[in-house]
Amino acid sequence: MGTIYVLGAGFSKTCGIATDMEMLDSLNPLLLRTPQPKDIGREPRTTIDHLREQNFFKQQEVSFELFMSTLSSLKFSAEYLGPGKNVFREEEKEIRTALRTYLKSCVSGINWDIEGKTILDFMRRVDWKHDFILTFNYDLLLEAAAERLALTVGERVIHLHGAIGERTLAWPTYTKFAYRTTKVPMAPRWKKAFGILRNQAEIDRLVFIGYSMPPSDLEAKSLFNYADWYNTDSMRMPAFHEGKRVPADRCYSYKIVVVNPCETIAQNYSFFRKTPMFLPLTLDEWVKKPH
Repeated sequence: MGTIYVLGAGFSKTCGIATDMEMLDSLNPLLLRTPQPKDIGREPRTTIDHLREQNFFKQQEVSFELFMSTLSSLKFSAEYLGPGKNVFREEEKEIRTALRTYLKSCVSGINWDIEGKTILDFMRRVDWKHDFILTFNYDLLLEAAAERLALTVGERVIHLHGAIGERTLAWPTYTKFAYRTTKVPMAPRWKKAFGILRNQAEIDRLVFIGYSMPPSDLEAKSLFNYADWYNTDSMRMPAFHEGKRVPADRCYSYKIVVVNPCETIAQNYSFFRKTPMFLPLTLDEWVKKPH
């Protein structure tokens, strides 16, 4: 029996890597500042500055997920904007490049005796013969930790949105698989993840760490939702969902655990037929607890 770990931005936050709500501010200093015709008398600004004003006017906090999903959609407005350079496609490319630079710098600068120690402790807990890690993070934090510990992780780590060492990155949006450029490189790993989640006879626990299950990422939610409903349990163990007993032929035996210090995200997991065990802990706090 093994554990499937599902990692979100809160996992990498342990090493100071920006979360979804912090990422735009972290990337902005890496972008070029260019003047716009309507900005006469103002300091040159970045792509992020311009797009925030255009699409998120007076919104103080904008998540990277929402921002990039919006920018990705704007690429296709070029059809009615007229001929010429696709500005939105170029801006998306610029931010993608900045993201790669930022994440590579973060991982290379980790002090493994201080903030990186928690990641190393987590990696030591993983059973690399039976466990799998599904991560929505683009950074190569896990790979760097594995190299430091001389671990052979093989194909046990699956980056569902791609990683900075790859050509394609998928933004967390409900249209991420709508176009061939994303579908071709990403679909096989999502199919593999679904197969792993469906193989409930080999699953002891499903553990979400630092992942909020964002409602806007319908495809990610569907991955877990479909696996949840297709899994059955020959032991016929009773389970309840929203106060009602789940039919015996729709039950399963593995535990679902959510490790996240933000208690408000618990409602995002309510679609599971078995109520998850919610632990309002940071990764460091959880790693130090006996399991």
